[in-house]
Amino acid sequence: MLSEVVTKTLHRALRIGTCAALAGAIATAAAADGDRSYQALRDWIAQAPDADLETGRTYSIADRAALEAYVPPTVWGYYFFDDMAMEVTPTAHYPTPPDWKTDGSGAHTLDERGILRNFNGGGTPFPQVAPDDPQAAVKLIWNMLWRPGEHDFDMPMMTWLRSENGKLDRELEYMSTNATYALGDRCLVPGYEEVKSKRIMEFRSPRDMAGAKDMQIVYVDHDREDSGWLYMPAQRKPRRTLASERTSELMGMDMIREDMNGFNGKIHENDWTYLGRRKVLATVNVRDNPEMGGPHLWVPNHARWEVRDAHVVMIEPKAANHPYSHRILFLDPDSHWTMWMLAFDRKDGQLLRMAQHFMKYSESYRDEQPQQAPYVNQDFTKNLGHHVFLHLGENDINAKKPHATITHCFVKKRMFSEARAQQFYSLRNMISGRR
Repeated sequence: MLSEVVTKTLHRALRIGTCAALAGAIATAAAADGDRSYQALRDWIAQAPDADLETGRTYSIADRAALEAYVPPTVWGYYFFDDMAMEVTPTAHYPTPPDWKTDGSGAHTLDERGILRNFNGGGTPFPQVAPDDPQAAVKLIWNMLWRPGEHDFDMPMMTWLRSENGKLDRELEYMSTNATYALGDRCLVPGYEEVKSKRIMEFRSPRDMAGAKDMQIVYVDHDREDSGWLYMPAQRKPRRTLASERTSELMGMDMIREDMNGFNGKIHENDWTYLGRRKVLATVNVRDNPEMGGPHLWVPNHARWEVRDAHVVMIEPKAANHPYSHRILFLDPDSHWTMWMLAFDRKDGQLLRMAQHFMKYSESYRDEQPQQAPYVNQDFTKNLGHHVFLHLGENDINAKKPHATITHCFVKKRMFSEARAQQFYSLRNMISGRR
């Protein structure tokens, strides 16, 4: 897909009618959209920025040359446009919760397949990861999978599916409620020590999905497949979902199930490589749910960004029929959240899907209140004191369709009691609505 600027340039060359002009136009096209190949991204990662990016100012398209050193080349065609405004603030440090264990103590280990054993949450499993550690990439992923603040919230959500030129194809409203069961020294509900977390998602709209509910149970044992149930009102009973189907698109959105949070697959089904650190611009502490801009309304605009010295991890699926040849994650060093995910097509090595995540630090709610979901009001002061990042949304772009899914999340922290969790996450009560 060529950007609007590129298309105009090519049309001008054709009007001139010279081979030289056409060749020049093609070169301009490549520069404007960026090189979307896997190799171009690897070359960019290996090349550190020549100069620090000035903070405390808002950048525009006129500053593109300076920004290119901090934005992956595979997405330039989406993120650089005429009326772009990128507020770059000084890089900050975001402390973890006071009771969160960051000393790496415990009996947990990685087995020969890279699977974490004897870990039950409550801390970061590998707070110190040496760059020359042959298991560095896998350890960083485990830190991401067990990051603080991953669960325990009520999260109303709005999702927009958009094709080119900003055309709205579908809009969804739904609520996700998530609880952590594995709390380190104890389990939220005694007798469920094998459970890591439980989640219920309930749809409000569109009309054909209203009342649909999805429940997922994630287990501490990584070898055990997640359990899931889907309830559709017209069917009057729940049916089990197939958790092992990780490469199918999720609810018609521009992501596969394995893309959730950057990586939601199985460690042993992939090969892992740590690519070191790379400074990158990221939306790690946005002021609000960002408005979307660009020619297709696919990317955040007028949002707050920071330069983060990210860990870079490469994932190579072992299965020959997996749609991705490589997946690159940029992981935040403080929160362990995925800031960027870039996945490349096995067929040609070009960008297939990308995701950028919008986060907000809980203590920022002391001075800043993001917008409410249009169908429910929440008390965001409940987020204070947790010292975690909350997920305010993401954009997922399928570069080959081309198409995008944009999600805004409105997160309020919620801590379940044992009795409430037993009632709320009961399959019977999920169906009946008695929660």
